[in-house]
Amino acid sequence: MDQQVRGSALRRALGVLLVLGLMAAAAGAAWWAARATLTSSVPEDSGAQGTAQVMWAQASEGSVGRSLPLSTTLRQPALPVAQNAVSGVVTSVSPGEVDEGDTVYVVGRTPVRVVQADTPFWRDLARGVKGEDVEPLQRLLIEQEHLTGEPDGDFGPATERAVRAWQKAEGREQTGIVPLGELVAVKDLPAVVQLGEGISVGRTLSGGEDAVLAPTGAREFVLVVTQEQARLIPAEATVEISFEDHTWDAVIAASTLDEYGSTTFTLSAPDGGEVCGDDCGALPNDAQVTLRSRVVVVPEVHGTTVPAAAVHTRPDGSAYVVTEAGEVEVTVRGSGQGVAVVEGDLSPGTRVQVSGQGGAGQAPPQPAPQPAPQPGKGGDGGEGGDGAVSTQEG
Repeated sequence: MDQQVRGSALRRALGVLLVLGLMAAAAGAAWWAARATLTSSVPEDSGAQGTAQVMWAQASEGSVGRSLPLSTTLRQPALPVAQNAVSGVVTSVSPGEVDEGDTVYVVGRTPVRVVQADTPFWRDLARGVKGEDVEPLQRLLIEQEHLTGEPDGDFGPATERAVRAWQKAEGREQTGIVPLGELVAVKDLPAVVQLGEGISVGRTLSGGEDAVLAPTGAREFVLVVTQEQARLIPAEATVEISFEDHTWDAVIAASTLDEYGSTTFTLSAPDGGEVCGDDCGALPNDAQVTLRSRVVVVPEVHGTTVPAAAVHTRPDGSAYVVTEAGEVEVTVRGSGQGVAVVEGDLSPGTRVQVSGQGGAGQAPPQPAPQPAPQPGKGGDGGEGGDGAVSTQEG
């Protein structure tokens, strides 16, 4: 009986100890949870301010803008200006740039020359002939120092003697006559001429073949680009074209897309005229000329530059930068490649805040808006930027 009493008491004691142990464990867990929550919300160093790290950059003098370096092609169409009227075998050809009196091809021993004239030659030139087709021959004879005076369009004795002297100097038969086909009229010389497909060394000519092709005087400036490049070029972008010491501004007048996906922009002067204006005479007369050019996507803007991240805006849309002296109102004149050109009471060399918060009570900075693009201009940034100036960190 006593053993039963003692066992029952022991079991009650163990139960009490177990309950006390569970209560102690629960209390410890609650204390640990409270401790952990309190530590995550309060800094270990009670003196820390908890502000973000401030970064500074230095305003500088520079510019931003964007352009694409491309090539403009000058096309100068050539059309037949004369048909061959000399029979025989072609013994030599000399296409390319020619001037007054130059030989463009030879049939047998008969040279075919170019002379500057507005009207094509249409008959044999001999003594007694009068007309505007005689004057180009007389100018050539005067230049060759076989004739003196002024061209009058009258093939008289003096002109006949000059023709004979010219033929003798060249070792040809002295007939005093210039048969049809020996002279080819080209409106403007010097010029780059081409020969017809049938005019080649060894070919036998019977007459009637397209002989000489010369520029018509028309000029076409085109910009041929890929699909990717076309997407970067605004419809009203300015194209700066350079040749030697000449520079011309052009705009896009029209565009076409070919079957291969390339876009051809036809260019004109801003006033709608010819790109080269009064300086077209400085350009080569080749059928096709490649010219250095630059497509201005975003016009270059000069001034005081700061990192774009240093420019903040308020709800009313006004922009400002934070300097060591406080906020400074600015106007963004242009931006690109992470750099902004600003205008305001801010001089090069001033330190501006790039990141972090300003003084107490200051609203968090908001990203600077991109300035509205000017009419006809594309976006900024990206590859091909021109003249962007980076800032220096303090």
